[in-house]
Amino acid sequence: MSELDREVQKLEEGEAWEETDEVVEAEVRQPLDKVVPVRLSSEMWEELRREARTVGVGPTTLARMWLLERLRQEASRRTTG
Repeated sequence: MSELDREVQKLEEGEAWEETDEVVEAEVRQPLDKVVPVRLSSEMWEELRREARTVGVGPTTLARMWLLERLRQEASRRTTG
């Protein structure tokens, strides 16, 4: 019996959960629906990729994180200053 067949059998028999399995809560967010095209030179793209790799995310995720961080900073500056 293949590994896949064994896993399917466990599901069908109601034995899909192990005693050591943990319950994890996941936050469901509204899907992102706007795309912002950004042009970068090849060198800048590679720099973004390297930085993203060190952080452990993809380059577009890192760019989005940086953009959101800056927007929050600007909003905070406007409300406190």
